[in-house]
Amino acid sequence: MLISRLRWPGRLSTLAGWPRRAAALLCLVLAAWSAVGRHGSPAPERRSSVVVAVRALHPGTVLAAADLATARWPDALVPGSAVRELSHAVGHTVAAAMAKGEPLTAARLLDTGMSAALEPGQVALTIGLASGNQAAILQAGALVDVYAVGSDAGYVSGSPLPSGAGRRLGTNLRVLAVLPASNDPPSSTGPSLVLAADRATAARLADAPAGQFLASLVPP
Repeated sequence: MLISRLRWPGRLSTLAGWPRRAAALLCLVLAAWSAVGRHGSPAPERRSSVVVAVRALHPGTVLAAADLATARWPDALVPGSAVRELSHAVGHTVAAAMAKGEPLTAARLLDTGMSAALEPGQVALTIGLASGNQAAILQAGALVDVYAVGSDAGYVSGSPLPSGAGRRLGTNLRVLAVLPASNDPPSSTGPSLVLAADRATAARLADAPAGQFLASLVPP
């Protein structure tokens, strides 16, 4: 009994310290909660206006206000050359196909994208295709050999055309855009290519009497 009684003061001292320990623990919890509140919440996402297509657009489309809209995009996703104002896009021609909702960039515009794609000493020129089927196998960025019109054989494989099929006027020319046929009277035209070429090649193509060409796809 004496031993048991002697233990009580120690127990009382231990119990008397619990309120202070509980208060200290509560302070630590509150401090941790406050830190999470300050640093755990992500910062508000910064957004900017960008012009987007409201429908699928074909190459050669002259942009109208009804084709476009402005949208708020996260800054991290906005292309560096994005067009920000509708007034900077309306009336310009699309050089490549665009999907609905795709942001419009300067490279997509025929008149601004062409000059940026040209290397020193090159010019951009447009040639008409003798066969509309050629446009189906060509796209911007492809390399082609161009022949004076003579036969529509041989342009699919990229191999040299058979003897007499046509005279080669340019080699390894970069396609900048493929423009679809126009059925608007009175100047209906077939599909055409916008090419990057040196001035001598451009002059040969311009002097071709027929004014229509075959484009042979060059394998990569």
